[in-house]
Amino acid sequence: MLDEVSEDQPESHRDTSTDPWTQRFYDRSTQGFERVILFSDAVYAIALTLIAATLVAPTLTSVTTSQDAGAAITGGLSNIAVYAFTFLWIAFYWKANHRFTLTLQRMDNLYIWAMLTYLAFVALLPFPASILAESADPRALAFFIGYMACISFLEVVLMLIAIRNDLLVRTLTTVERRNWVLSALSPVLAAVIAIPACFIPGIGFAAGITVLVVVRIAIGFAVKRIYYVPNWSLTRH
Repeated sequence: MLDEVSEDQPESHRDTSTDPWTQRFYDRSTQGFERVILFSDAVYAIALTLIAATLVAPTLTSVTTSQDAGAAITGGLSNIAVYAFTFLWIAFYWKANHRFTLTLQRMDNLYIWAMLTYLAFVALLPFPASILAESADPRALAFFIGYMACISFLEVVLMLIAIRNDLLVRTLTTVERRNWVLSALSPVLAAVIAIPACFIPGIGFAAGITVLVVVRIAIGFAVKRIYYVPNWSLTRH
């Protein structure tokens, strides 16, 4: 019976755009599109939960006396600072990804595979965050910044795929494309400059973070001034 079914030819009037065996695109509001969005949000939520558990929970497991409790509180507070720093970065990436998703009219298989790669890096964020919390070594901060730069670069890849494969709600002008892509690329460029600053003797941590934030903001504003698009916010990305 299976052989007989496999020899049947598909009906000529069948709409191949919705045939799951031949479908190339997944339009907005369809199940295929919405499942990718839900999965993306779930990965971000799990990453944040694991970071909180990784940074704070270990300091509470060894509490047996009042002195241990004091040490746990002190260690927990220092880790909370790292958690807050990590949370702000993840929130920044989630917000950018959320805004980017709103510009999509549809997805294709290449975009979905690129998104899965992007989410694989997001899911592994507890690893560089825990290293940063456990070590005051400038290499830990440099590794964390470099890791976040990889996520930013993958976000740019998603944008380029969306532009190239006509996945957006409308076609962008040349100025809009440059504004959009270069703004998203600014964290990568900032990381390239900030990572060497992490190794300045004595002030590596402060210098790395300061250079990262200042350069990222400066590049972002410069791009939006040079490739100005009316009605686009200077803090869009």
